[in-house]
Amino acid sequence: MTITSLTPDSRTPGFVIVDVDGERFASLPIETVQALRLHAGVDLTGEFGDRVRRAVDGEAAYQVAARLLATRPRAANELLRKLRDRGHAPQAAAEAVGRLEARGVINDELYAEHFVRVRTGRGHGPGRLLTDLLARGVDRRVAERAIAAVSAADGVEPLVQARVLAEKRAAQTAGLPPTARRRRLLAFLARRGYRGREVGDMVNEVMRAS
Repeated sequence: MTITSLTPDSRTPGFVIVDVDGERFASLPIETVQALRLHAGVDLTGEFGDRVRRAVDGEAAYQVAARLLATRPRAANELLRKLRDRGHAPQAAAEAVGRLEARGVINDELYAEHFVRVRTGRGHGPGRLLTDLLARGVDRRVAERAIAAVSAADGVEPLVQARVLAEKRAAQTAGLPPTARRRRLLAFLARRGYRGREVGDMVNEVMRAS
């Protein structure tokens, strides 16, 4: 494998297209090309070839990660899983995520707070928020701090939110026997992340009032 040409990538400013044996091999940042001292006639064999391939793999993972982040914020571990699922080597995926973290593009604490604020607005309670954040790879302590911080900053009262949801749901289940009605209300609230004795007492109050 021999580099046959290096040309500016017209579609990506600051990148260089590397052709190997007459065919496109990769598009790399000019800084990477310079750091590796790539030029026409260089053989990509042995340890040097491995270094170049690692750089290519890392850049490919980085570009995919950047595109994924453009669609919505993601936690670091969630992004790692996505990259691995798409076939990127673990080392390349880790390097890509590390670069994004160094740039401040990925920040699990900010991500968790954004997630909590958005989902709280949709009526999700603390239990659901914690479960969903953990499923996205956010550390439990980071998730718990985010839930507490957003609740305090925004004046969120989970029991008040749960009551609003319960009252709406109660109106839809008015024709059911009391036991079945209570069971459905509790199950509905549990799916939304509201559980516990206080929630059960509140449901009893809502049912008596409706």
